[in-house]
Amino acid sequence: MASDDPYSSPLAFFRAELKRLRERAGMTQTDVAKQTNYALSTVSAYETGTRIPSADFAERADKIFGTDDKIGEDGDLTRLQKLVEQVSVRPWFRDRVEVERKATEIREYESYQIPGLLQTADYARAIMSVGRPKISSDEIERAVALRMTRQEILELSDGLPADQEQTPRFWAIIDESALQRLVGSPEIMRVQREHLVEMAQRPNITIQIIPNGNGPTSAYGRAFTILVSHNNSSVVYLEDPNSAHYVRDRDDVSRYTLIFDHLRASALDDTQTLLLLKGEDI
Repeated sequence: MASDDPYSSPLAFFRAELKRLRERAGMTQTDVAKQTNYALSTVSAYETGTRIPSADFAERADKIFGTDDKIGEDGDLTRLQKLVEQVSVRPWFRDRVEVERKATEIREYESYQIPGLLQTADYARAIMSVGRPKISSDEIERAVALRMTRQEILELSDGLPADQEQTPRFWAIIDESALQRLVGSPEIMRVQREHLVEMAQRPNITIQIIPNGNGPTSAYGRAFTILVSHNNSSVVYLEDPNSAHYVRDRDDVSRYTLIFDHLRASALDDTQTLLLLKGEDI
C-alpha cells in the first residue's frame, strides 16, 4: 500500500493536505462531498490517495476551505493538483488520458490481460508489480491510482468532470487466455471476474470474450484501442512497455476498425460472455 509519509510524493502530500484542511474546517468527508457535489466514495478515494484528484474537485475544495482567496490566482489545492497530475502520468501516456476523457466511444482489444478500464485495483497492482525495471511500492500505488481514476469516465453520473462532456460507450473484446492467466492469486482473479460481470451489465459497456477454441484471430494477439471523438474522428492507440504510438491516418484507422469488426464476429456475444464469466454453461 502507499506510504503514510506525506512527503513521499505530490499525491501523498495532496491527500494529507486535503485531510488537514477538512479537519481544520471541522468538516467530515460527508460534508465535503455535499458541498463539492462529489460522491462520498470519491472524496474518500482522494483523501486516501487511491484516485488522482480532478482539477474541478480541487477548485471546489479551495472554495469551501477558503484557500482560494487571491483573486486571479489558483487556490492552494488547485496548484497542488496540477503538480500531482503532471508527475502521475508518464509523458507518453498523457495524450491517451486526454483523448480518453473526451471520447464518445472506446473500442479495445486485449489478448494478454484485462483492459485497464476494467481492472480491479488488486489486479492492476499485481500487473504493475512484475514490470521491469522494477518500480517502488509508492510508484506502483500512484500508477494504480491513475488507473482507477481513468475508470471514472465510465461511471454513469450527472456530475461529470468539467473536461468530460459525456459518458463514453466502451466496447471491450478480450481473449479467453487473459481470463485464464493467473494474476496475483486465485482470489484476485475471482474478484476480477466478478467485477467484469458487474461492468458487463452496465448499459454503456459491452464485453465479449473470444474462446481459445476459436483459434487465431485477425489481430494476431496485438492489443489496440480505437478512440472515437464527438466529431467521429478516430485515433488508434498502440502501447509498448515504455512508449506509445498513435495511428491517425484515415486508411490505417479503417484497417483497425475492420479488424475490430472481425474480432467481434469471432467472439461470443455479450449474453454468452456473461455466462462464461459466471462459470455457467453457454
